[in-house]
Amino acid sequence: MAKVLLGIPSGGSVKTKTMFSIFQVLFQTTDATITLAERQGALGPDNRNHLAQMALDGDYTHLFLVDADMSFPGDILERLLAHNKDLIGAAYNYRAFPRRTVVKIKRDGQVYSPDRLPESLFSCHAIGSGAKLVTTHALAHMPRPWFALDFDRDGMLSVSDDVWFCQQAHMVGIQTFCDPTIEAKHIGEYEY
Repeated sequence: MAKVLLGIPSGGSVKTKTMFSIFQVLFQTTDATITLAERQGALGPDNRNHLAQMALDGDYTHLFLVDADMSFPGDILERLLAHNKDLIGAAYNYRAFPRRTVVKIKRDGQVYSPDRLPESLFSCHAIGSGAKLVTTHALAHMPRPWFALDFDRDGMLSVSDDVWFCQQAHMVGIQTFCDPTIEAKHIGEYEY
């Protein structure tokens, strides 16, 4: 049976819809024991690194990262666990219009967000960390920091911590997978 640390990195608050999604996971997941943990701080990558270390130190089998602004179905964890992958997540969009997936594909040396995703499980260059499941076995073999940012010569962000994480996994032969059949959503705000 899986022993999962459900880690919530936050800046101090969690959306109500996110909490309802988490409650549904707690009530619907039967193939795992789940412990909730929250790491609050201003720096997302640092929060995620601390949660990853907690998962290793606590002898968990998996870390399920859930951002404080996500909604998803209650069976998400069971569905992700059923794939039996070291690194897997759900597809969702950025909090902006036009809608664009956070999933990254790499072809011919170029990394991009595709206009259309495959309809079943697929490997990819990177996924977002808003609904990401990783085994602690994978964490133990990945170079650290697990989550970090990178900047170009002009000081502009060139690699997000989500992509960084997947690149760290790739460096040690761990593939990133995405299950596009799970309907996860980024909770945002805009004026009508």
